[in-house]
Amino acid sequence: MTDLNRRSARDLAQLIKMREVKPSEVMQAHLDRIALREPDIGAFQYLDADRTMDRAMAADLQQARGPLHGVPFVIKDIIDTDDMPTGWGSDLYSDRWPDRNAACVQKFLDAGAIPIGKTVTTEFAYFRPGKTANPHNLAHTPGGSSSGSAAAVADFMAPLAFGSQSAASLIRPAAYCGVYGFRPTIHGYPLAGVMGLSPSLDTLGVLARDPNDLALADAVLRGTNPPQAAQFEDNLPRISLMRGPHWMDGSIKMRDTCARALSAIAGTGAEAGEIAHPEIFADLTAAHNTVMAYEAAQLRRDEFEKGIPAISPQFHALIETGLEVSEADFQHAKAVRDRAVMILEQLFLDTDALLVPSAPGSAPAGLESTGDPLFSRMWNLLQIPSVAVPFGTNADGLPLGVQLIAPCGSDARLLDIAQWVGSILNPPD
Repeated sequence: MTDLNRRSARDLAQLIKMREVKPSEVMQAHLDRIALREPDIGAFQYLDADRTMDRAMAADLQQARGPLHGVPFVIKDIIDTDDMPTGWGSDLYSDRWPDRNAACVQKFLDAGAIPIGKTVTTEFAYFRPGKTANPHNLAHTPGGSSSGSAAAVADFMAPLAFGSQSAASLIRPAAYCGVYGFRPTIHGYPLAGVMGLSPSLDTLGVLARDPNDLALADAVLRGTNPPQAAQFEDNLPRISLMRGPHWMDGSIKMRDTCARALSAIAGTGAEAGEIAHPEIFADLTAAHNTVMAYEAAQLRRDEFEKGIPAISPQFHALIETGLEVSEADFQHAKAVRDRAVMILEQLFLDTDALLVPSAPGSAPAGLESTGDPLFSRMWNLLQIPSVAVPFGTNADGLPLGVQLIAPCGSDARLLDIAQWVGSILNPPD
């Protein structure tokens, strides 16, 4: 069977369960793709192809252990693994080998999934880029901090990847690389064994090429039964475009992409309109910056004090900024967040999901930066679930996309909506 590396995780799991393919055949297809493309893309921080194949061949002989039996996945290099290094993208920890798996990794292993390797992250999941290039154009960034995870999924090296987000570290690379990315409600997935940066903001997430795979991964991580495909024939979701306070800071192409997405949704007969952002939303990006800097300075102060010159100027500046934030300013930023959450809850009485920009535009040229996190900061501060949905490309073939936002705790509903919106914006060939 050809093109196994282009199949969704759900399809691969079904093929393996029906014994139409073996886990080793699936893995070989992915390793062949990696061998072909990794020298150009640089998605991996650590890869042991022989050991990975040994695991897949062992899975050939086993009964299905769970809903991901034999399915490959990759792991962002801030997430602990007991048989691979986890260096947090930092020169300080390049030789760090944890003695246990992060809880999320263990849940995937218990479900039968097979790890391929560790993917490149920015330093401490912040701003200093790694080596990864965008699969759609090697001269452009893949975004960050989940750089390698997004690139690996986009380039058919893996159907599923773990990422994380404290500002825009999952949604932005998903948008830049043209894949789906899900950031659940804060603490929706277990963070044990995941490097921390900002406890009020840190969230584990998942990237995939198929939105159904996000729901499958969600079920595994929550210990629930894999869901059926969402059905909306009799009750189409209500979608509202919110331009937000930074609308004019994005590109014309981004604004056009959001408008076209809303038009396509309205064309199904769904209730689709616009909703104005509350005035307080203009303060959320600054509040996010304050919370993130303050908490990072408290959590990662040891690296700041001991790591010079091994830490980057970007990370050094973050901690310096955080150390200057007063307790009063930190508490004020959280109070702004809490007021905005209460107002947002009222807005969701009239809509099921917000459609907002996922990034300022397509991936910018150059590998010296991972792009601007502007369009995810406030949503991450509000601790609510979001999904990046790819939608088209620009004139240069670089992906574009939108972001869907839902109320806190409505993760399952949002994943259903994302599948439906994905089917409208990216219909099957």
